[in-house]
Amino acid sequence: MRRKRISKKTREKFKKTIRNVIGDLSREVLVYKKPAIHECPNCFYDKLTSCSTGKCKWTPVEAMDKQNGWEAAGNASVRYKYFLKGRCPVCNGKGYLETQRRRWINAMVIWNPGSRIAGNDGVYVPSGSDGTTTVELKVHPKHYDLMKDCIRLMVDGIECKLSRPPLLRGLGNESVLIITAYTSHKFDKTDGDVIKEY
Repeated sequence: MRRKRISKKTREKFKKTIRNVIGDLSREVLVYKKPAIHECPNCFYDKLTSCSTGKCKWTPVEAMDKQNGWEAAGNASVRYKYFLKGRCPVCNGKGYLETQRRRWINAMVIWNPGSRIAGNDGVYVPSGSDGTTTVELKVHPKHYDLMKDCIRLMVDGIECKLSRPPLLRGLGNESVLIITAYTSHKFDKTDGDVIKEY
């Protein structure tokens, strides 16, 4: 039987070391998952057109009673409001309500991974200063499903979008998860750099 070149013990040691490096050098990144969608409680949803039918589910008295019960439960938002016809005041005619889902994770952040010489800061060009538009994140592989379904990221206060699906890299293909994202953020006058207007 042929012996493997890299033993299981070496693979485990490598994984543990790489994860410790990522853990020690990581920063918090906010990941926005796909929003949870719920049918509007105030109007009927039309599956054919994927929007509200423009008709209220309740009579004026029922809507008022339900809203009072909703507020008595400790909620401040408007969830039940009668309307005769037209656009629903709760979902604005969409027929559904979206609940934003987000989660903080630790990731090692590398801005502008293509040019390691420039460092992890802004790029200075003859016409002024420009922000780096690509970012590479290295995270624990347990976040694979989260990153696969994310719609956007907030890295160092800058909104980013994934440019390709996440990749597993390392010995045994399970050591680290690499995410590449891009942003269109540009430096402005409040960023501390003086930009000359020609």
